[in-house]
Amino acid sequence: MHLTLVLVQFLFASLAIAGRIVLPRFPPGVLVCFRVFGATAVLLILNFLAGGTWVRNLRDLWRLAILGLLGIAANQTLFLYGLRQTTAINATILVTTVPVFTVLGSVLLGNESASVLKFSGIILAALGTVYLIGPDRISLAPHLALGNALIVLGMMCYAAYFIYSKSVVNRYGPVTVSFYVMLFAGFGVLPFGIAGIRQMRISELEPAVWWWVGYIVIFPTILTYLLNIWALQRASSNTVAVYIYLQPLFAALGAPLFLRGEGLTARAALAGMTIFAGLALVLLAEHRQRREIPLEPVGE
Repeated sequence: MHLTLVLVQFLFASLAIAGRIVLPRFPPGVLVCFRVFGATAVLLILNFLAGGTWVRNLRDLWRLAILGLLGIAANQTLFLYGLRQTTAINATILVTTVPVFTVLGSVLLGNESASVLKFSGIILAALGTVYLIGPDRISLAPHLALGNALIVLGMMCYAAYFIYSKSVVNRYGPVTVSFYVMLFAGFGVLPFGIAGIRQMRISELEPAVWWWVGYIVIFPTILTYLLNIWALQRASSNTVAVYIYLQPLFAALGAPLFLRGEGLTARAALAGMTIFAGLALVLLAEHRQRREIPLEPVGE
């Protein structure tokens, strides 16, 4: 299970790199639509071939709709619009705010008891993120500040997705849940796709761009959401979320190979080490509890 979560973060980190390659020629709203509708079509076929359940419970359908709007429509739209105005490494480091919001939300909802060690780790990781996008960057590069803010807002939506998902993923298979989540997400992203397609000049797009779009749809979309749902059936949402801290490492190693001007700066390295130190404290807190904290379904 842990190797699966590592693979998920590697693929999510590659989205930031592939997105930076595609976005100069591909409007963010259109790219999100390609991801969502492409994934929906494939997952529909997989669910049919696998004999997956077709959800008929109205309450569960509402929950799946909320998951689709939070975890994909809002999360990915905000992420890609933010990525357009910041760097791949910055984007993946900002993604590490998800565990902070996930644990805080769990505590505020009464699903988890507070832990001094765990909160110390979260605060330390948050300080690393604040250092990365400190006030000096906001004043010196306002376009980067806007991109960073959009990504953080998207991560808040993703944290809500993690918390809320435990109420439904245990009753259905990963393919079924992923299909319905993508299907409902389509309603949320369609307006952005319609607006963005008017800006496109499809005839001028190189074949390489389409290959990267295909990669984004298959690997950092379909495969990652399937694996995440599978993991959420076997671990707490906090444990799944905390692996997001691996994304900056993978992005820092991969970005210089594909993107000009991207590299691991001293500031990003120091911020990353601070974040990883916070991760170590969170994992130590989980280990000391000797069990994963079960999250009660939200809205029951």
